[in-house]
Amino acid sequence: MSRAPDTETGAALLRIAAEASIPSGALRDAGLIDAVPELAALATTPQDPQWHPEGDVLVHSLDAADRAARLADELSAAPDRRRLLMLGALLHDVGKPATTRERAGRITSLGHAEHGGTLVRELGARLGWPGSLVEPLAALVETHMAHVSVQGEPTRRAVRRLRTRLEAAGTTLADWAVVVRCDGEARGAAARPDASIPWLRVAAELD
Repeated sequence: MSRAPDTETGAALLRIAAEASIPSGALRDAGLIDAVPELAALATTPQDPQWHPEGDVLVHSLDAADRAARLADELSAAPDRRRLLMLGALLHDVGKPATTRERAGRITSLGHAEHGGTLVRELGARLGWPGSLVEPLAALVETHMAHVSVQGEPTRRAVRRLRTRLEAAGTTLADWAVVVRCDGEARGAAARPDASIPWLRVAAELD
C-alpha cells in the first residue's frame, strides 16, 4: 500500500541536505529520522562487525552524510550538488534493511545497492522530490558498490561504462567518488582508503 505524499518532510530534508553543516544533528533535531520509515529502519539493521565496527546502518549512514556535507563545502559545491552528495551518502545503504541476512555466521546484504535505487525512486516520489534529483541520486545509490567487483586497477572499459551510466542519469563520476569515499571512511576502526581514486585516475587517462 502506497503512503500519502509528504512534501513537507521532503522539503525539510532538502533544506538540510543543502544547508546543514552537520546533517546528522539537524536530521535528529527535526525528527526526520523517525518521520521517514526508510531512515528509521536503518537503526534496527545490524552490520558485520568485521567491516562495520561503528555500529548499525543508521550510525554508518549519518556519519557518511556528515562527511559528504564537509566535502561538498570544501569543494564549494553549489546547493543542488551539495544536496545530491549529502543525500547520496545518507541513502547509499537504504536497501540494507530488506536485504540483510545472516549467512554462515556472517551478516550480509547482497543486492542492497540495486534495491536501494528502487527505494530512492519510491521515496523521492512520495516526498515530492524533482526527477532532476531523484534519478542521479538513485544512480549513485545503485552504483556505490561498483568498485567492489574489481580487483586492483579498474579497466578502461569498466570506468567508461560506469561513467556513461552515471552521466546518463544526470550525475558524474566525481559525485560517485564522493559517495564511495564517505562510505569507506564512515566505518570507524575499519575505515578504508578511498576506493574511488583508481577509478578517477583511469578516467583522467581516458580524457
